[in-house]
Amino acid sequence: MTTTPILDIDLSRGLPASVEVERSILGAILLDNSAYSEAAEHLRVEDFSLDAHRRIYGRMVELAQSSRPIDLVLLVEELERHKDLEAIGGAEYVAGLLDGVPDRPSIAHYVRIVKEKGQLRGLIFAAQVAIAQALDGETPSEIAGGLLQTVLDVEAQAQMNHALTGRDFMPEVLRELELQAQAGGLVGSPTGLDPLDTVTGGLRKGELIVIGALPGAGKTALACQIVAANAEAGNAVGVFSLEMSRWDLGKRFLSAVTAVSASKIRHPSHIKKDEWSELATGAAVIAEWPVWFDDSGTISVPELLARARLFITRMKAKLIVVDYLQLVRADARDIRERVGKVADALRQLAKAERIPVVLLSQLRRPQNVNDAPTIIDLKESGDIEAHAHVVLLLHVPIAEDGKTKGEDTIIVAKNRNGAKGPVTVTFSPHKLRFYPRTAERDV
Repeated sequence: MTTTPILDIDLSRGLPASVEVERSILGAILLDNSAYSEAAEHLRVEDFSLDAHRRIYGRMVELAQSSRPIDLVLLVEELERHKDLEAIGGAEYVAGLLDGVPDRPSIAHYVRIVKEKGQLRGLIFAAQVAIAQALDGETPSEIAGGLLQTVLDVEAQAQMNHALTGRDFMPEVLRELELQAQAGGLVGSPTGLDPLDTVTGGLRKGELIVIGALPGAGKTALACQIVAANAEAGNAVGVFSLEMSRWDLGKRFLSAVTAVSASKIRHPSHIKKDEWSELATGAAVIAEWPVWFDDSGTISVPELLARARLFITRMKAKLIVVDYLQLVRADARDIRERVGKVADALRQLAKAERIPVVLLSQLRRPQNVNDAPTIIDLKESGDIEAHAHVVLLLHVPIAEDGKTKGEDTIIVAKNRNGAKGPVTVTFSPHKLRFYPRTAERDV
């Protein structure tokens, strides 16, 4: 039996830092304020290793934000006003920052060094926190989620895109237009419903798409339809199912890819002998889909973002689906603030990774069950609408006998880059999927 060795890391040699390079950056800013813009684009206060340098750079940031010059006199005044001057070594230390700075300094190389040293310290601190959490008995998933988030944040900063000119991105714009024309108007990933794709152009890169519906009105069914359409198109998908297990999702997909109805799959004793072979064939098809399922049941925002980025970087996911918003945990004072934080985090994920993120959300119950939903019915928070690029609301009217009327609608209530309005569809309770209303089929 082997044991995991305990690493004996000697930190006596000090954390990664370059104090003299930090001094050079601060001195360059004092000498020529244009150097501040170059530093501010990349550096945060915490990227400086020395406490004195963090305090000085912090006051420089405040001077710049108030449109005041960053000179020796004003900087010393600000440090004194905030009672920082004595802590950093007095006015003499600030004046000494100018020693040895060239007349026209270029700090790009220095900025890169300080940034990298700060990232290394951040990784070390994250590892130390993870060790402390492990010793305190926290769960491996929570520890790994926080640690992975730090690693991915460092990677994202290292690859961060900066300001560009049209020369840098206009060829890509033209290429996307060409692909759109070749795809018959489909800009992004398919939804599995041609009429919906016609209105929205598909699920676009960098956008947060919210699907809102009452419980039982088909939001998970539409999400599954989207996942299946992308899987069949060869697009890798990461699915976070916080309410439904992977086995339940598997049964839904079996209904989608075979002629066997969902009701029979829910009650296997009704499945005919010849249908079992069809289900086996369907299961083999689904097994080859580039789709990864996480049915943890409960997940925090940091864990969700870390695992989503893992899907994107390792599994090359082109689409992330989260079912559903109100079940994601976040540090907040109330549920309104919590769902707002979740929506904002997923919007930022979509933008940073340039992939569509589909987020399911519950709607408030109307006074009349058959009232068409509006965007203000998104449950708990108007921030959901604010962060979403596209909002799809499902309206499935119910007849007096409790069955669907077959007069269903997907309402495109918000679409920043396209048309809005109703898309007439029919929801099939037998297949648990939506069809274009004009299609003739047994639903």
